[in-house]
Amino acid sequence: MTDFEKSQHTGTGAPWVLVADDDPATRLLLRKKLEKSGYHVVCAKTGKEAVEQLSDNIASAVLDLKMPEGDGLYCLRYIRQHYPDMAPLMLTASENIANAVEAMKQGALDYVTKPFNPGQVAALVDKSVETCRQTRRLKTAEKKLEQARQHQLFVATQIQHSLLLGRPPEDLSGMQIARMTIPSQQIDGDFYDFIQLSPDSLDVVVADIMGKGIMAAFMAAALKSAFLRVINETRSLPEQNGQPNPEQIVAGVHRHMIEQMNELETFVTFCYGRFDFVRHRFVFVDCGHVRTIHWQRAESRIHLLSGVNMPLGFPETAPFQQMTVSFAPGDMFVFYSDGVTEAADPDGNLYGEDRLAALVEKNAEMDGNAMIAAIYNDVVDFTGTEVFSDDFTCVCAKIQPRNRSDRVLSSRSLSIDSDLENLKKVRFFIRGFCREYGAGSLDELRISQLEVAATELVANIIKHGLDQVAGHKIHIIATVYTDRIEMEFRDPGKPFDPTSIAPPVLDGSRENGMGCYLISQFVDHISYHRDEAAGINSARIQILLFAKD
Repeated sequence: MTDFEKSQHTGTGAPWVLVADDDPATRLLLRKKLEKSGYHVVCAKTGKEAVEQLSDNIASAVLDLKMPEGDGLYCLRYIRQHYPDMAPLMLTASENIANAVEAMKQGALDYVTKPFNPGQVAALVDKSVETCRQTRRLKTAEKKLEQARQHQLFVATQIQHSLLLGRPPEDLSGMQIARMTIPSQQIDGDFYDFIQLSPDSLDVVVADIMGKGIMAAFMAAALKSAFLRVINETRSLPEQNGQPNPEQIVAGVHRHMIEQMNELETFVTFCYGRFDFVRHRFVFVDCGHVRTIHWQRAESRIHLLSGVNMPLGFPETAPFQQMTVSFAPGDMFVFYSDGVTEAADPDGNLYGEDRLAALVEKNAEMDGNAMIAAIYNDVVDFTGTEVFSDDFTCVCAKIQPRNRSDRVLSSRSLSIDSDLENLKKVRFFIRGFCREYGAGSLDELRISQLEVAATELVANIIKHGLDQVAGHKIHIIATVYTDRIEMEFRDPGKPFDPTSIAPPVLDGSRENGMGCYLISQFVDHISYHRDEAAGINSARIQILLFAKD
């Protein structure tokens, strides 16, 4: 085996240079000069032979432009295609300078005209070999960086899947939850989690950390841990009565994380919400996140839920504010990341919130898994790709009836004229019904609260729905079930949109909205429906019964 053949296997020793020229004297002259300069030299007398001699161990080549069986340009093109790190030199007769210039355009380092100075060629070979070395070092460094990046991506992916993507309780009653996360080519800071503090509630958090990569994944893991730590610390406080509400939890997380987030110059948008299956309410704190989609089946319409809070990590001065919406079986909540709405088509157009909301509205009767599949497929159709530049994260919560008995134990009704003087009849009816059928399950406070809620509701119907015009009938149906008392109020007044009522100002400067606020605070569930064909409004309030001893 020759020294050159050995070096092809080992890649060791001095650099190898290929000399390709059909003139034996030229080959001999260059070989002696280059070997004297410390190089190993392999020679070829044709273009075909030169190509066959090439290997990764060749650091430079001196190519005659005019050779049989493949000229110098043929060899150059082969080298640029298969050994792009190499920058060959071209030998040419004076009349072929145009071809030599063309060779430089195709990647040759330089050219030398015949007759040449061997020292000049050796100096150019030194430059060519150094260029090859630098290129290969750069590629090796880039390869190591890519390997490190891939390892970082793997670690971040493991963090995301093992720590950041929570699982809903398997025995959850009253809700079906579906979820999907499609990672982008770069790990982002998306995460979601489900926290069950009682059998009758479920907390959901969907968040997006600014930034990408392993730092975003670590920050998301720290934030998720902070939520759990704050919940446990708050629950153990002596003055804490019941479960901490979303406002308390978010404020505590802000206190725990603000210094660290300021140091890292990052922030997070998120929605933290609690589904209360007893009161049929979703209480949430939104901190600059994309708006949650709420499909309300009773109204057959979409509501986009947003808050007034800045993202976590901003110097928040005002207290975090929570919002409350009611829900009923058939409703759907869709949480998502901006990787969904900011997915772009080939022209740069964004998928957008409007298209997403329209899709949810069109397919609202689907279950959660089908809905998420529909969203994913529509985003893919819109963008024309299944590879996203940002994480695709979507959580769908479909409200279902809870496992309970709906057996009616008794029912009573009352009809009154639309006169405020009849409110005392309403109070008498409510109190008598509750004492008769809720004895042992409702205390006097709960009965009083239901009485206030009912009279406020009837007063609002008379004042605002019927404009205090006498002669209209208001029908009240009271029904007791095994686990609750339900009151239905029917009237022929104007339609009522509960979302149009502004929250009350509790300092006494404005009274508007106070009645609706009291109703929402004193009952466990309230819902509104209008039968457009009959022109009848229906409002239902529920209060749960405690188990009798």
